[in-house]
Amino acid sequence: FLNTVSKDRPFEYLRLTSLGVIGALVKVDDAEVINFLLQTEIIPLCLRIMETGSELSKTVATFIVQKVLLDDMGLNYMCATAERFYAVSSVLAKMVASLHQAPSSRLLKHVIRCYLRLSDNSRARE
Repeated sequence: FLNTVSKDRPFEYLRLTSLGVIGALVKVDDAEVINFLLQTEIIPLCLRIMETGSELSKTVATFIVQKVLLDDMGLNYMCATAERFYAVSSVLAKMVASLHQAPSSRLLKHVIRCYLRLSDNSRARE
Protein backbone atom coordinates (compact mmCIF):
# COMPACT_ATOMS: atom_id res chain seq x y z
CA PHE A 1 0.00 0.00 0.00
CA LEU A 2 2.91 2.33 0.59
CA ASN A 3 4.27 1.59 -2.86
CA THR A 4 1.29 2.99 -4.75
CA VAL A 5 1.37 6.57 -5.96
CA SER A 6 -2.38 6.79 -6.54
CA LYS A 7 -3.96 9.77 -4.82
CA ASP A 8 -7.43 8.22 -4.81
CA ARG A 9 -9.08 8.40 -1.41
CA PRO A 10 -9.11 4.62 -0.69
CA PHE A 11 -5.38 4.39 -1.44
CA GLU A 12 -4.67 7.46 0.68
CA TYR A 13 -6.54 5.87 3.61
CA LEU A 14 -4.55 2.65 3.20
CA ARG A 15 -1.32 4.62 2.99
CA LEU A 16 -2.17 6.61 6.14
CA THR A 17 -3.18 3.48 8.04
CA SER A 18 0.04 1.71 7.07
CA LEU A 19 2.14 4.74 7.97
CA GLY A 20 0.23 5.00 11.25
CA VAL A 21 1.18 1.45 12.22
CA ILE A 22 4.84 2.11 11.42
CA GLY A 23 4.64 5.45 13.23
CA ALA A 24 3.31 3.68 16.32
CA LEU A 25 6.24 1.25 16.16
CA VAL A 26 8.87 4.01 16.02
CA LYS A 27 7.25 5.97 18.87
CA VAL A 28 8.44 3.26 21.26
CA ASP A 29 12.12 4.23 20.75
CA ASP A 30 13.24 0.61 20.51
CA ALA A 31 16.54 -0.11 18.72
CA GLU A 32 15.20 -3.48 17.54
CA VAL A 33 12.32 -1.75 15.76
CA ILE A 34 14.72 0.65 14.04
CA ASN A 35 17.03 -2.22 13.08
CA PHE A 36 14.09 -4.13 11.61
CA LEU A 37 12.86 -1.11 9.64
CA LEU A 38 16.34 -0.43 8.24
CA GLN A 39 16.31 -3.94 6.77
CA THR A 40 13.09 -3.18 4.88
CA GLU A 41 12.38 -0.67 2.12
CA ILE A 42 10.54 1.67 4.48
CA ILE A 43 13.00 4.57 4.24
CA PRO A 44 12.88 4.88 0.42
CA LEU A 45 9.08 4.51 0.57
CA CYS A 46 8.81 7.23 3.22
CA LEU A 47 11.06 9.51 1.16
CA ARG A 48 8.81 9.06 -1.86
CA ILE A 49 5.69 9.74 0.21
CA MET A 50 7.40 12.83 1.63
CA GLU A 51 7.64 14.11 -1.95
CA THR A 52 4.30 13.03 -3.38
CA GLY A 53 1.80 12.33 -0.59
CA SER A 54 -0.94 14.39 0.97
CA GLU A 55 0.04 16.78 3.76
CA LEU A 56 -0.92 14.23 6.42
CA SER A 57 0.94 11.39 4.68
CA LYS A 58 3.99 13.62 4.30
CA THR A 59 3.84 14.52 7.98
CA VAL A 60 3.62 10.90 9.18
CA ALA A 61 6.34 9.74 6.75
CA THR A 62 8.61 12.59 7.88
CA PHE A 63 7.92 11.68 11.52
CA ILE A 64 9.00 8.09 10.78
CA VAL A 65 12.22 9.27 9.12
CA GLN A 66 12.83 11.63 12.05
CA LYS A 67 12.43 8.82 14.60
CA VAL A 68 14.76 6.57 12.60
CA LEU A 69 17.32 9.38 12.47
CA LEU A 70 17.08 9.91 16.24
CA ASP A 71 18.45 6.39 16.74
CA ASP A 72 22.25 6.25 16.32
CA MET A 73 21.95 3.18 14.10
CA GLY A 74 19.42 5.01 11.92
CA LEU A 75 21.59 8.13 11.67
CA ASN A 76 24.63 6.05 10.73
CA TYR A 77 22.58 4.16 8.14
CA MET A 78 21.30 7.36 6.50
CA CYS A 79 24.79 8.87 6.40
CA ALA A 80 26.69 5.67 5.49
CA THR A 81 26.85 6.51 1.79
CA ALA A 82 26.71 9.74 -0.15
CA GLU A 83 23.74 8.38 -2.12
CA ARG A 84 21.65 7.74 1.00
CA PHE A 85 22.51 11.10 2.52
CA TYR A 86 21.75 12.87 -0.76
CA ALA A 87 18.41 11.07 -1.04
CA VAL A 88 17.36 12.23 2.42
CA SER A 89 18.74 15.77 2.18
CA SER A 90 17.32 16.42 -1.30
CA VAL A 91 13.83 15.31 -0.23
CA LEU A 92 14.03 17.52 2.85
CA ALA A 93 15.15 20.47 0.70
CA LYS A 94 12.24 19.93 -1.71
CA MET A 95 9.87 19.82 1.24
CA VAL A 96 11.15 23.14 2.59
CA ALA A 97 10.69 24.68 -0.86
CA SER A 98 7.15 23.30 -1.18
CA LEU A 99 6.17 24.62 2.25
CA HIS A 100 6.28 28.10 0.75
CA GLN A 101 3.18 27.23 -1.31
CA ALA A 102 1.38 25.12 1.30
CA PRO A 103 2.59 26.10 4.79
CA SER A 104 2.34 23.50 7.56
CA SER A 105 4.02 24.24 10.88
CA ARG A 106 3.66 20.62 11.98
CA LEU A 107 5.42 19.33 8.87
CA LEU A 108 8.11 22.02 9.10
CA LYS A 109 8.78 21.03 12.72
CA HIS A 110 9.57 17.44 11.67
CA VAL A 111 11.71 18.58 8.72
CA ILE A 112 13.75 20.86 11.00
CA ARG A 113 14.22 18.03 13.51
CA CYS A 114 15.50 15.80 10.69
CA TYR A 115 18.02 18.46 9.64
CA LEU A 116 19.05 19.00 13.25
CA ARG A 117 19.69 15.31 13.78
CA LEU A 118 21.60 14.98 10.49
CA SER A 119 23.90 17.74 11.74
CA ASP A 120 24.97 15.43 14.58
CA ASN A 121 26.82 13.26 12.04
CA SER A 122 30.30 14.52 11.15
CA ARG A 123 30.10 13.16 7.57
CA ALA A 124 26.79 14.94 7.01
CA ARG A 125 28.28 18.25 8.14
CA GLU A 126 31.05 18.07 5.52
